[in-house]
Amino acid sequence: MRKIAVDFGTTNTIIAVWKDETKAPESLSLPGLSVPSSGLLPPLVPSILYVADGQAGDVLIGQAVRSAGVDGQTEERFFSSFKRGIAARTQPFARRIDGADWDDRRVGEVFLKAVLDAALAVDHSPIEELVLTVPIQSFEQYLKWLRDAFAGSLVGGPDGIQNLRVVDESTAAALGYDVNTPGDLILVFDFGGGTLDISLVRLPLIDEGGGVLIEPGDSAALLGIGAAAAGAVEARVVAKAGRVLGGDDIDYWLAEEVLTRNGVTRQEISTSFVQLKQAVEEAKIRLSDFEQAEVNVFDPDLGRTLHAVLTRSQMEDILDRHEFYTTVQRSLDKVMRAARARGIFPEDIGAVLLIGGTSQIPSVRRMMRAMFGAERVYEHKPFEAVAHGALNLAVGIGLDDFLYHSFGVRHLSPITGRHEWEEIISAGTRYPLPEPVQLVLTASRDGQEALELVIGEVEESSGGLSEVIFGTRTILMVDDGLELRQVRALNDDEGSRTVAYLDPPGRAGEDRVRVDFNVDQNRTLRVTIYDLLTNATLLHNVPVVELR
Repeated sequence: MRKIAVDFGTTNTIIAVWKDETKAPESLSLPGLSVPSSGLLPPLVPSILYVADGQAGDVLIGQAVRSAGVDGQTEERFFSSFKRGIAARTQPFARRIDGADWDDRRVGEVFLKAVLDAALAVDHSPIEELVLTVPIQSFEQYLKWLRDAFAGSLVGGPDGIQNLRVVDESTAAALGYDVNTPGDLILVFDFGGGTLDISLVRLPLIDEGGGVLIEPGDSAALLGIGAAAAGAVEARVVAKAGRVLGGDDIDYWLAEEVLTRNGVTRQEISTSFVQLKQAVEEAKIRLSDFEQAEVNVFDPDLGRTLHAVLTRSQMEDILDRHEFYTTVQRSLDKVMRAARARGIFPEDIGAVLLIGGTSQIPSVRRMMRAMFGAERVYEHKPFEAVAHGALNLAVGIGLDDFLYHSFGVRHLSPITGRHEWEEIISAGTRYPLPEPVQLVLTASRDGQEALELVIGEVEESSGGLSEVIFGTRTILMVDDGLELRQVRALNDDEGSRTVAYLDPPGRAGEDRVRVDFNVDQNRTLRVTIYDLLTNATLLHNVPVVELR
């Protein structure tokens, strides 16, 4: 096993390995953890965990939880949808289990380690490269957690992982579906349990033999793939958008509907809510093939069975009430607006790839067919495409991608005497950067012995940042269009700030250091700091934060 990809999902996780003998990716079945193969589904590992002994760290994961029949016993020890909790801005409270704290981050780390250990048990050969996939609408804190979760394995050598790479889920999916028309425009519609991710990707210009079909230069630029080095094989991301919306939301909406029909509240049913959520999820899946589904869950606190019959049209009405279709359409519109700005229109898209379980809902499929035409919508590989595409990147296909968020550096204004932000990298910037972004920083007071770099993440950039409103940990930025933008300092905790020490100390108003900001292929922001007074290099290519 030389190269491996992990697609960690809200509902299911899939592991894929690259097979040198077949020159193709293959989904890996993990004994005891993967759902038994039915011929219709790949070997999915349910993203669930049960804590048997919180103090000892004894857990069950994946299919082992269901096989033991403990997936619906209690909310206290059973964890699901923990990927969402990990990515959330505000972390959920930890559960106290057998005298030990268990939160979503710990659960996720234990889950991923168990999955990787099981993969290594199947094939003991060392891992040359591990590719992790992430939602588009994820922030630096999630990327940092994900890397930290595998930090113990990143030791290199015969037993460790030599290289780690992170790629957007939907972007990887464009390279994992069986659609291989060189240079074609592919719209990936990745709608899973927790997020909706949409990417418009230009496929590499290669033929079946791996040769480049056109030479770099004017023709390549015209097609929108850039002028890569001769012989390069590269996919280019044209536009992308993400939303925190998925099948998990639908399950909660359907559970609320069942509770309402039975005249009870969430607080009244207590321990049976886990079973109810599982029951409505099964009903939702059934409604993809049948016109109605029945829900029956016995609640011991009430002493009766919660019953409801849901029809497909009723579920669609529930989705409509929660502005589900409106949110999906807005995300599609965002991608297509960015495409139109580059002269690309819906009729130019060669294929639309449906990824994830939520994309299989009939009304969602109808929506995509109506917008792009049934002949261009592909639905046959909804679960494996992300992991398989990630492996295609690992074996040599390049990726020309861009950052989804904007980033700024905090500084003390000599005019106002308060902290302000200056944007250094805009949303849409392609990485790795061809040249560093340079910024000269001024000492704010006499005798200043150090300069601290604090980087902020902006959800979306509109430019012209002109004012800062401070909160506790969150900062609202006002742009020239008077639209509020949320910014979060990424490295403002004690011990995480990047510090350059000045010797001799700075003087107020003196241009003292030049900072070169760079972004590498793994989206790591790196800085080099030069002392303009002494011509010394204070820091060289130091990693600061992970960017999205």
